[in-house]
Amino acid sequence: MALSIAYMATYVNGQNKLTKQSEAAVESGRVLKFVFDREYRVIKSSVQASMRDTSYKVQIFLEESDNGNVKDSTCQSPIGEFKCHHVAATLLFGYKKASKTDIKCSWIKHPKSAPPKRTVTMQELYPSNQPNYSSAIDSK
Repeated sequence: MALSIAYMATYVNGQNKLTKQSEAAVESGRVLKFVFDREYRVIKSSVQASMRDTSYKVQIFLEESDNGNVKDSTCQSPIGEFKCHHVAATLLFGYKKASKTDIKCSWIKHPKSAPPKRTVTMQELYPSNQPNYSSAIDSK
């Protein structure tokens, strides 16, 4: 579960036809690709058209806060300018079937807990145990 069901519910807003079409698309495996970038709050997917041998690219921009609202969405389908079942299917897929591998790893780009890098000298790595000891390099 990569997304909350609230995104789907808010997007379809009680439109039964839109809900049924998106459920049919998810259950029949027509969501071909799903990538969620948590850092930028963007979902990209590819959803196969129901009647044709083509697929549509979908992009969904979520609100900054995790409140269940979609800020904006685009779909290449002819009805993509309006509320589109390809977008709804992507949101439903994100709730029902998305795995951890579908979520882009943002920790690779910006590690928050990594300590700053520091150069360590050989003296710091291997301190002398004897107070009057000197290496061959020191005696030259």
